[in-house]
Amino acid sequence: MVSFKCKDIGMDCDFEATAANVQELDEKIARHAREVHQIDPVDKELWMKIHKAEK
Repeated sequence: MVSFKCKDIGMDCDFEATAANVQELDEKIARHAREVHQIDPVDKELWMKIHKAEK
């Protein structure tokens, strides 16, 4: 299992997600970024921060 929290990259957001693997987690994060933060697509710099924060 892998997990991610928006707070881990400094965002004022309570979003938390878990998934069986990084690919599934990244899909959840991308959907959340698009629907809640209006970030579409997620740029390379932000993905780098996200991947460092994934546990």
